[in-house]
Amino acid sequence: MSFEDRAMEWNDLSLILAIGRHGSLSGAARAVGQTHSTVFRRINAIEKKTGVRFFDRFRHGYVMTDAGQTALEYAERVETEFHALGREVLGRDETLRGRIRVTCPEAFAEEDAPPIIARFCERHPEIRIDLSPGHGALDLNRREAEIAIRVTRAPPPSAYGRKICDFRFAFFAAPAYMARHPGRAFSEQTFCLIDGTSDWLVPMLWKTKDAAEQSTALQCRSSRAVQNAAAEGLGATLLPCYVGDADDRLVRISDTFAPLDMEFWVLTHPDLRRTARVRAFMTHVYEELAYKIDLYAGLTRKPGRWLLELPPLPASGGRPS
Repeated sequence: MSFEDRAMEWNDLSLILAIGRHGSLSGAARAVGQTHSTVFRRINAIEKKTGVRFFDRFRHGYVMTDAGQTALEYAERVETEFHALGREVLGRDETLRGRIRVTCPEAFAEEDAPPIIARFCERHPEIRIDLSPGHGALDLNRREAEIAIRVTRAPPPSAYGRKICDFRFAFFAAPAYMARHPGRAFSEQTFCLIDGTSDWLVPMLWKTKDAAEQSTALQCRSSRAVQNAAAEGLGATLLPCYVGDADDRLVRISDTFAPLDMEFWVLTHPDLRRTARVRAFMTHVYEELAYKIDLYAGLTRKPGRWLLELPPLPASGGRPS
């Protein structure tokens, strides 16, 4: 077989990159949008074509060989240049048409984003929006989205954008739940929490993870499910103020929880800031959210008769990273 026949293509490198990053065929399959069996056949075909073994197969996953690590490093450099080219080309686009990928928190995507997007598309009918709910870290450098609406303390230094306002959290519960447990101290409450929230609250509210688990009646990845469970009286919950204060089924049972204070940002990659459609959408979001900054900052409602005293914070402050 000639060298040309054995030569690798970008599709080959991109698959090696996906497997290397995720350490498994299933993770790579989700990343590239293919089935497990397709990824299995493709990596075997690549190794057969090149005569190089890029991965050692183990029961716990795929581990890169030295050749695989070298291919990964080259693939990352190629990917970086590829996306830089895309940003530069897109950054020269001065027309108000095309598609924008936007990522934002789940609750924001369900309630706030649809009317904002509808009004924007009414003004700019040739622009299409792809909306991706989620709180996870997002790489604007790799063009996973053009615009990120994010709650954070420190935006990535490589991002460009504007702080909308302060963003605060508080504890909420249904009046019926509070009425069933008069006089119960905060530490004795039952909680409904979004998955991962208890990690923020140990040791601020509970000394150990086990104590947090014992106090939690429901944990769920969906923030809306947790909110609805609290509204049904299952227990108290921690929510962003803009979610809890806007829900008439809930009452605030604490002051804003200072250790979780964050900021609300609209971000893009610096290379895209002059792109017409990106600039237009970001400006539109700034204008729309300017009328709701008190809601996001937790200033529109105060706890009433159900106010509970939060436990004292640890000496370290317990502020999550």
